[in-house]
Amino acid sequence: PRTTKAVALAALPTIALYESSAQLINDAGCTAGAAAGAVCWIKIWTQLAERGVIDAKLARKIVHCGSGPLYLLVWRFYSDAALARVVASIVPALNIVKLQKASQDDNELSRAISRSGDPSEVLGGPYVYTWVLLLAALLAFRTPCAIVAVSQMAVGDGLADIIGRRFGRQKWFCNDQKSYAGSLAFVLGATVASMGLLRWLGFPAPLAPLFTISCACALVEVLLTDVDDNVSVPLVGALLALTLR
Repeated sequence: PRTTKAVALAALPTIALYESSAQLINDAGCTAGAAAGAVCWIKIWTQLAERGVIDAKLARKIVHCGSGPLYLLVWRFYSDAALARVVASIVPALNIVKLQKASQDDNELSRAISRSGDPSEVLGGPYVYTWVLLLAALLAFRTPCAIVAVSQMAVGDGLADIIGRRFGRQKWFCNDQKSYAGSLAFVLGATVASMGLLRWLGFPAPLAPLFTISCACALVEVLLTDVDDNVSVPLVGALLALTLR
């Protein structure tokens, strides 16, 4: 409650700068809906994993694949107000605070999104992932760069792990932790997700450039072993998306 109140107080200057109350109400509603949706999305897969319906690792990767795209889907409904991006950024900001708390205690959230169940792991990949969503909202709200970057990070990287674990017998010659099957899933999933989200948000979605970007990001995941995928993949995706016309 204190954290939520602190975020709300920080948002007050932004609220005061809105020119239209209708825009403010609309954007506040979008943020409330996105925040509630994020909680429900994680809760669904957490509960399934807790009850043994699906594997915990699979549940974690499904959350990884879906969280970013679901957040971007809501972007379409925000107003054209200059400060809409700030209100939208409240969603990942709140999740960052939740992750910080989860890292200090063994709870449902930390067990769901950490690899081994160790709460401290929450401040690894999941934490970086959420920061990418925050920066995407603040710096590139409703732009192709943000859309492509998040698609590569969430869907591409997530599917690579899911498919690679099950069908990735043939490993890359330069990285025995990554498979050809996983990389293929990365490229196909990231391309489809990028195209779908770009069209959803009103942008052209050229197949060839997006396929090329996905191939480049998949290679980055394979080759840059010393850099967190949640940093290298969206960064390369965003930079390459600047070439889209």
